[in-house]
Amino acid sequence: MSKNKGQKDQQWFDEKYSKEKVIAITGGRRLNFTGSLKIEVFKNLESINLKKLKLTSLEISNCTQLNKVDLSEHSKLTSLSVTGCPKLTTLNCSSNGLTSLEISGCYQLKNTDLSKFTKLKSLYLRGYQNIITFDCSSTEKLISLRISECPQIKNITNLSKSSKLDSLSVIDCPELAKLDYSTNALTSLEISGCKQLNKIANLSKAPKLMSLSIIYCPKITELDCSSAEKLTELEVSDLTTLNCSNTSIKILSVNLCPGIKILDCSNNDKLINLDISNCSKLEFLDCSNSKLTSLDISNCEFLLEDYEQNSNKSKMFKYPSDLKIIQKGITKNLIIIGRTGSGKSTLSNVLTGSEDFEESDCSNSVTMNFQKKGFEWNGKSFNVVDNVGFYNTHLSVNEVWHKIARSFCSTMSEGISQILLVVDDSRFSEAEVEKIFGLLNSIFENDILDYVTIVRTKFSNFKSKKECDADKKLRNEIINPRRDIVYVNNPPTNIQITDEEDEEVVIINKKIRERSRKIMLDYLYKTCQDNYFKLKPLDQYVSRLPNNQ
Repeated sequence: MSKNKGQKDQQWFDEKYSKEKVIAITGGRRLNFTGSLKIEVFKNLESINLKKLKLTSLEISNCTQLNKVDLSEHSKLTSLSVTGCPKLTTLNCSSNGLTSLEISGCYQLKNTDLSKFTKLKSLYLRGYQNIITFDCSSTEKLISLRISECPQIKNITNLSKSSKLDSLSVIDCPELAKLDYSTNALTSLEISGCKQLNKIANLSKAPKLMSLSIIYCPKITELDCSSAEKLTELEVSDLTTLNCSNTSIKILSVNLCPGIKILDCSNNDKLINLDISNCSKLEFLDCSNSKLTSLDISNCEFLLEDYEQNSNKSKMFKYPSDLKIIQKGITKNLIIIGRTGSGKSTLSNVLTGSEDFEESDCSNSVTMNFQKKGFEWNGKSFNVVDNVGFYNTHLSVNEVWHKIARSFCSTMSEGISQILLVVDDSRFSEAEVEKIFGLLNSIFENDILDYVTIVRTKFSNFKSKKECDADKKLRNEIINPRRDIVYVNNPPTNIQITDEEDEEVVIINKKIRERSRKIMLDYLYKTCQDNYFKLKPLDQYVSRLPNNQ
């Protein structure tokens, strides 16, 4: 099907059916659809019955009155997404050709029989209210499984039969008490908000595991992932004991574990950054045989005392012989937020004078978890925390804000010095900024806006005070409440070099970025005084996070 024909079919369909209560279509010579179709925000729609069409992809979203969908005679369908239909009670999509299925925000829908979906490769279920046991025995070809906000689910069974499962995510399933994730293909495991789950064991059964996230599962207090040699990313909370020795983790933060007492991250020649700045109860740390060059233990009372008494002879604090120990100091914590593609990671690199943050010049998301790095400027120490972007192309609204909240709570014990809201000059939207302000207010309380600065990137006239002041005056007449605005331009330096002209462009862009860096750091040096926004424990913010509707 040509692109133009698909657009015409969609336009015709919208014009004909957008106000109808019932859509019943049987394909034939005179009437047929091929390719993909979207049914979005049909406010009156109550029933859908599609037969014998040649559609391969169907998206149904935000049809708030919809209660029945019948696709039982739709054999060509391979991809189905049904989201934001809270009154839906019946979904018949027994086509065994489906390879991708997403059901989200359909809170009255009863358990869907997956036994007929033998070809499923991707499955996302969110908001099932009545499902208690989820049986994966028929989904042997499953590669990706995401289960979210299923408050009654207690068991996920026969998951081991999905031998090709690569990614597993279980979020906000508070009654889930047991999870068998033993599959040889698993590379990514995320478990969050499963309050009854009390154990993560036998990670050796997932030998290819590269990414592991265990967040807000308060009964899981001990974790041993030393058998996961390929593990490169680890995110944890609420632990008292963590053994991640013999892994391949490069950057590790355990600041969401303020009660942690034992941490073993030894025998990892990939580890270059360890953050324990919020771990005041840490009694044992082994980071020997790592690539760490510096470590801040100023907030770790037991380690600090042991280090001062025993130095490198300590049995409770083992570290590389050339490690620089930071015992005291006040650090300013900078949180960076903004839309995907706005230049958050680029600003992080500019501020830190590094290339540690992955940059992207497009709207596809590359930052999937927060990342932290420290640096110094004019005798002051700073931490930069880069975040996932709003409108992330891989995460829901709730998931994005959950990760942002976690990044806020992972900063040093002092709190937040400044939040830098990055906005792209070409996509500056006052309404969007005010929406973000409102969410920050509702989640973290009113005072937080006193710590917000807008950073306007890609502003070509950033060196002209006159141009900056004129724009600032215009913006502050619209934005409520008024905030400081800093203007910078951070052109790319990671371009492919094919000739001398490209080399000159890189040199020029580096100079422009240096100018931006000085503008930003001069501002922050003056702005970040001794005041901090004090944070509460993460669980006090979770209930305030926005939902996905």
